[in-house]
Amino acid sequence: MTPPLPLFSDFLLGDPLWLILLPLCALVPWITRKMGHPIPSLKFPLFFTIRRANQGTSQRWTSLPKRLTALGVTLVIIALARPQLDRSTETILSSGVDIVLAVDLSASMLALDMSEAPTEEVTRLDVVKEVIRDFIDKRKYDRIGLIAFSVDPYLVSALTLDQEHLQKNLARLRVGLTHETGTNLGSALAEGINRLRPLESKSKILILLSDGKDEPPPPHSPLIYADGAKSDKIKIYTIAIGTNSRTRTYVFDPRRRDIALARNGQPVVQIADYPVDKDTLSKIAERTGAKFFEAPTRASLEAIYDEIDLLEKSEIKLSVNALFEDLYPWPLGGGICLLLLGFLLKRTRYLCIP
Repeated sequence: MTPPLPLFSDFLLGDPLWLILLPLCALVPWITRKMGHPIPSLKFPLFFTIRRANQGTSQRWTSLPKRLTALGVTLVIIALARPQLDRSTETILSSGVDIVLAVDLSASMLALDMSEAPTEEVTRLDVVKEVIRDFIDKRKYDRIGLIAFSVDPYLVSALTLDQEHLQKNLARLRVGLTHETGTNLGSALAEGINRLRPLESKSKILILLSDGKDEPPPPHSPLIYADGAKSDKIKIYTIAIGTNSRTRTYVFDPRRRDIALARNGQPVVQIADYPVDKDTLSKIAERTGAKFFEAPTRASLEAIYDEIDLLEKSEIKLSVNALFEDLYPWPLGGGICLLLLGFLLKRTRYLCIP
């Protein structure tokens, strides 16, 4: 397996104070110009000899030795600053929080009421995915799982520390992924609780995000699952997303299992009313000792995930293997070579008399 390329943040300097000398590099050409020249001791007897001498192709490159010298000095100074590549590794010995994110994929998630500009319409689901992506980035030491649900739940990603894998699966979320377009809060709770119950972490969190109510009506109340979560010491944070009013929305095409398109290829838009069962969501959170939130806008949804991030801080134990690879031989070798080349060219090809 090919190792990943180092990032810019992996490079650092061991002795950065040497970089104070870098302005001297700009003075090298000025110093050499001010050193003065000896009185000419060689005279040209005829004017045409001078003119023929000035026609040489090397005349355009007379400053090359000075530039090579300045660049060589720059590389030597960089070498003195000891550039290094950080190859340190971190092993997570334990993490305090396991989190399952449950995202509603019912047809109402195609509503456009969270668009910030009429010219850039985005669905509720688009906004949710972007906010969750940032939340996952902040919790790099926690195991996170991802569930999508409508009538039936769908395990998108099991709990994992692999953020890259998690982000790829988050990007797959779309209305139609779970076949049906209704809503069953209880099925999502059951799937999330089953994923968290066997774990031995200090804190187990389920974040349930929905913009609707149970449709069709389920055989059991979702509050039954909330009581079960409480006995298993699982907190359920609930988020009601959307404005809970009539709103413009894309139309779901069950045949395509995607957004319906008009003859001109543009998405079909209609007005719909999407009620949210805030009362049930609030009771679910209350019974598990968590909180219920409302997110009518993108900014409010971002603030909610930020608050949950602060409320559920993890206690992390890391094993750090510090390893730094010195890179100074490369600029040092390059700098010495350029200094020698500049010196040789100054004494041979670009010899000035005077």
